[in-house]
Amino acid sequence: MSEYENEKVDHHIIIYVKKKYFNLLIRFFTGVGFIFLIVFSIEKGEKFFRIVMMILSFLCLFEFLNMSRTKTILIKVVSLFFLLSIFLDIFMEKGLILYIICFIPYSTIFFIIQLFSKTLSHEEKIMQINSLILGLVYIIIPFYLASYVYSLVGKELILGIFILIWTNDSFSYLIGKKWGERKIAISISPKKSIEGFLGGVISCLISGLILYNVWGKIYWLILSFIVPIFATIGDLVESTIKRYYSVKNSGIWFPGHGGFLDRLDSFIFVISIIATVFAGYHYL
Repeated sequence: MSEYENEKVDHHIIIYVKKKYFNLLIRFFTGVGFIFLIVFSIEKGEKFFRIVMMILSFLCLFEFLNMSRTKTILIKVVSLFFLLSIFLDIFMEKGLILYIICFIPYSTIFFIIQLFSKTLSHEEKIMQINSLILGLVYIIIPFYLASYVYSLVGKELILGIFILIWTNDSFSYLIGKKWGERKIAISISPKKSIEGFLGGVISCLISGLILYNVWGKIYWLILSFIVPIFATIGDLVESTIKRYYSVKNSGIWFPGHGGFLDRLDSFIFVISIIATVFAGYHYL
C-alpha cells in the first residue's frame, strides 16, 4: 500500500472516530436533557407533572400513529383534542377527568371519519380503528396511571421508579454491549442479551437498597425486582411493534436514542404494573 493510500485510510479512521465520539456526546446530552425534564416536572408538583405526562403521551401516540400509517386528518384530530385538554387543565382545576372527557369525543369522531371514508377498504378501516384502540390502551392509559400514582402515593414513588428504570436501561445496555452473548429474543431485538438483563437486575437491586435506606420504604426492595422484568418486556413489545411496521426508531426527537416512545417504552409497562399493585393495596 502506497503512502497516499495509507494517509487516506488514516483520514477515514479519524473521521469515523470523530463521528462516533460526536454521536456519543449527542446521545449523552439528549439523555441528560430528558432526565432533567422528568425530574423537574416531578419536583414542580402534581399538576405540572400531569401536564408533562399528557404532553409526552401525545408525542408517543403521535409517533405510534405515524408508524401505523394512520391518515393525516385523524392525527390532526388527535392533536386538537390533546391540545384542548392540556389547555383546559392549565386554566382549570379539574385534573385527570379532563383527559377522559376529551378522549370520548375524539374516539367518536375518529370512528365516524373511518365509517364514512370512501378511500379505504373495510379491512383498512378496521386496521385504523385497531391502531387507535391499541394506542389508547398501550400509551395513553399508562401515562394517565402515572399521574394517578403521583396523586395517590406522592412524588417520591414516581421519582424512584424513574431512577430504577434509568438504572436498568443504562446498565443492561452497557453490560450487554460488553459481555452480551446469549440473546433473549434475537428475532425481536438482536441486542437484548441475558447478560445485559442480569446486569440490569443487579444494578436495580443495588439502587433499590439505596432508595430503601434513603426513604425507608420496604417496597423499594420489591420494586427493584419488578422494574427490570417489566422494563425489559416493555422494550421487547415496542421492538415488536417497530419490526411489524418496518421502522428502526419511533421518531428522531432524540439523536442517538430515537423518539419519545423509544425513550419511554420501559416506563409504559412498569408504571402500569406498579399502578395496579398500589391501587389494589390502597383500596383493599
